[in-house]
Amino acid sequence: SDWMGRFRVTANQGNDWLMDREAQSRNTIFSGIDSIYLQDQAVTESMGPITDHTMEHLGPGDLMVARTRRRLLREARAFQETGHAPPGIDQPELYLNARGGHFVSGPGVDWERAYDEQLRSAEGPAKGRRGG
Repeated sequence: SDWMGRFRVTANQGNDWLMDREAQSRNTIFSGIDSIYLQDQAVTESMGPITDHTMEHLGPGDLMVARTRRRLLREARAFQETGHAPPGIDQPELYLNARGGHFVSGPGVDWERAYDEQLRSAEGPAKGRRGG
């Protein structure tokens, strides 16, 4: 754990995320980093504290990333200017069981209809709601 008592994984930038060059050279692990989570950590941490997003060419699949970045910046600026806490700060239990998910629909099924049906059958506070 770090000086604030938060859990930290052993693999980090200081030890090159425990990259296994032997596994990499054998083509057992392409990146040499054992897990997808650790690979994500390595990519995120190695790009540095500031990333220039002006040259990105985002596709439709990146829309949520762009919207999330925009919302985070908007909330950070509002907090800086007004001191008003971002949504959810006072109710962290809303996020306690939040998880990603996936589903497979049949051929010829309209994806928006299939998505709405999945949301309606989901559990939790946002049941049946689409947010943006």
